[in-house]
Amino acid sequence: MENIRLPHTGRGNGTVPVSHAPNSTATVVEIKGGALSAFYVYGLIDTPDKLEQGRMIVTHNYGGHRTRAVVPRKYTHLIVRRPSHGSLFPRWKLGFRASDSLPELVKSAEGGHPNVLRYAGARTTLRLEVSKGYVALTHRSLRGEGEKELHRSNGPFRGTVELPGSGLVEVDCLVRWSVTLPQ
Repeated sequence: MENIRLPHTGRGNGTVPVSHAPNSTATVVEIKGGALSAFYVYGLIDTPDKLEQGRMIVTHNYGGHRTRAVVPRKYTHLIVRRPSHGSLFPRWKLGFRASDSLPELVKSAEGGHPNVLRYAGARTTLRLEVSKGYVALTHRSLRGEGEKELHRSNGPFRGTVELPGSGLVEVDCLVRWSVTLPQ
């Protein structure tokens, strides 16, 4: 994973304003937690006329790795919350990037935590493999719009998933996963 600067830091619960990418690209949040840190990240709309917590953006499980997720434009802030069990004061660092700065998915990708992959090809089938646990694959345009669920299941899973074409593929999975494009 190509790392970016993570200027926002915290311990325990916290709120961070979103630095959205230009309108032509989606905003991706990149988060790193401490080795013993587990937390959830939610979207938040906080304007003079509206205050509303949105959906969960990403879950960060124990380990000092980085996770990525797409942040919908409607959110002005992100809320980091520790779970009711686990880490008492999880440490976290957070930053934002434009989706066009993500490395392109050319042949394959793998991981053990949530990630966002940029695909610039035509309609194809993608081979997905998950060792165990929950996995969800979502496709969006390169601007982050038009969310379409491609696959959701509890693993283990090995099979193909239809990829509608260019866009962002968000992998929501906390266990070992891999995706491979046809040769």
